[in-house]
Amino acid sequence: MNLTIVIISYKSLDKLEKCLSNVGHENEIIIIENSNSIEFKDIIEKKYKNTKVIINNKNLGYGAAANIGFKEINSQFGLLLNTDTSIKRNQIKEIENEILNNGENFALASPIYDDLIDFSKNNEFDENFIKVKLDYDEKNNRTKVEVIKGCSLLVNFKKFENKQIFDDNYFFFYEEIDLCKRVKDMRENIYVFNKIKIIHGSNSKIDGDANPYYDDFRNWNYYWSRFYYHKKYYGFLKSFIIHFSKLFRFFISAAFLFFISKNKYSKNKYRFLGLLSSILKIKSSESDKILNKF
Repeated sequence: MNLTIVIISYKSLDKLEKCLSNVGHENEIIIIENSNSIEFKDIIEKKYKNTKVIINNKNLGYGAAANIGFKEINSQFGLLLNTDTSIKRNQIKEIENEILNNGENFALASPIYDDLIDFSKNNEFDENFIKVKLDYDEKNNRTKVEVIKGCSLLVNFKKFENKQIFDDNYFFFYEEIDLCKRVKDMRENIYVFNKIKIIHGSNSKIDGDANPYYDDFRNWNYYWSRFYYHKKYYGFLKSFIIHFSKLFRFFISAAFLFFISKNKYSKNKYRFLGLLSSILKIKSSESDKILNKF
């Protein structure tokens, strides 16, 4: 089994090194760094001989960066990881054995972890996704689901026409929701491997002093992506109807909270601006202006 690992990083050297130390040296690893740090590339490739680091000139977002990594892969399977995902070498071997022993009739798959259980049971991203109750299961190898997270994503490239797996229009949030919707429409399988338990540091922030601005970035992008997703699959009018009350509420809340609570004002402000930007067809990459504050 020839499985290549792709890791997306943005100024997260400490988290990346921890992730690499867990993964080991047996698999080829492609790292996409969403910054222009040549020093980052030199440090990683010198220390970890099984890695190839691709430096982007700017932050391209998660999905676009992943697509760059996927196009570097020659193997049938790619395992996409976040830097805050802790998966060990023996667990990667278990994934490979799961594919060999139980078949490869799937487009996407993932090991199980705590926030994936909640994600699958309570997802509110699309009313047409079936909610599934997941659990660690020593008897059943895999559970069929309709939606999984992107922080640990096994991709079977044979099920796709090309390696443009994600929609590059998303900058952050909803990339995997969009992908799962497409796989659902393709009538291909998505599985969770119940016996392979990993750890995901959910909501981990970027290393260093960037943290105070991270919530603004998340709020802007979540609502930009939410509107775009519903427009893409269900049309502009339906998406606008779904989101109009939120747009109005965020604007009123931001105006009311301006002199009362800086944090609540900022949260509503960036939710409103992200949603409005999506309605006005402003590209999601514009949210990088928030990142530039870092």
